[in-house]
Amino acid sequence: MEDGAKGAAGDYGSVAHGGKPGMPRKVFQEFHGLSGADAAKALGCTCIPPLIFMFTATVMSFKFHFTQPRGVWLIALPGIIPALVMFSVKQPRFAGIAAKWPRLAAILCFVAYFSASVFGELNYWYYAQPFFFLESLKTYSNVDPAQASGVQLMDAGMVYFAEGARLGMDMAMSFTSWDTYCVAPITTSEGLPTQGAQLVSYDLWAVGVNCCKSAEADFRCGAFDDYKARAGLRQVSAEQRPYFRLAVQQAEAAYNIQASNPTFFYWVKDPRLEERLFFTTSFENWVLANAVHFALNAFAVLCFIMVFNKGSKDLRLSVLGA
Repeated sequence: MEDGAKGAAGDYGSVAHGGKPGMPRKVFQEFHGLSGADAAKALGCTCIPPLIFMFTATVMSFKFHFTQPRGVWLIALPGIIPALVMFSVKQPRFAGIAAKWPRLAAILCFVAYFSASVFGELNYWYYAQPFFFLESLKTYSNVDPAQASGVQLMDAGMVYFAEGARLGMDMAMSFTSWDTYCVAPITTSEGLPTQGAQLVSYDLWAVGVNCCKSAEADFRCGAFDDYKARAGLRQVSAEQRPYFRLAVQQAEAAYNIQASNPTFFYWVKDPRLEERLFFTTSFENWVLANAVHFALNAFAVLCFIMVFNKGSKDLRLSVLGA
């Protein structure tokens, strides 16, 4: 009776759970059968590549990349050293899993460094760089769009406009090149043609992408429908800026206005909050990327042990027959 109970407990209740008796024990024995040296190497392959990924992704993603755009690669370069060291290790002549650990470690370390470099570069340019760039610019308050020029606000990162500032919806324009680049002047009642007035130069423009209809004077970008919105966050993408300039040139021709030094902003309610979202997103991406890499790296080590560890063939046959 005791032996029967012991056997049932040792087989982990396989009948109740629909599994084959003894299978969890066989899996444990398979990995428990690794030698001490192999277990240490497995632990190293599980932990070291994620540390390389974290180091490289951190260097490439955040402020050091902004302050040292060229030197950042020198700082990140040590991340590839473990891969080079492992590749230089001569493979032992004897067969078995022990002979294959150096190659696995080299591959995992190289993948960690390369993937972290690519991720860090993309995460920086799309999210972190805009945040640090905006942080490096000035903040202006109580700016009257009818009096301010683009030259005066060339170094503006955030602008809080004076009471009465609004979007000139009836002078909106767009330029389409795959995406639709939308613009509308930031003005006051003094600069609206419907009021019988016109500014000398319309230099301040609210912008957005794919938020207007190309065939109409339409602008539905940012906080266009929030009556409390009266601020601008500087547009920072150098790739998009030429298309916004082309849209402004079309507006000049269509409405017979002049824009001597057009400066572009996203029309927002709270520019400080919008600015922080760039950094928050970059940090969240960094956390997620590290977690995903750790999981995939651990899975690769697990598969390696299952394939090359002694007795794994019998284990796989047992699993298939389960």
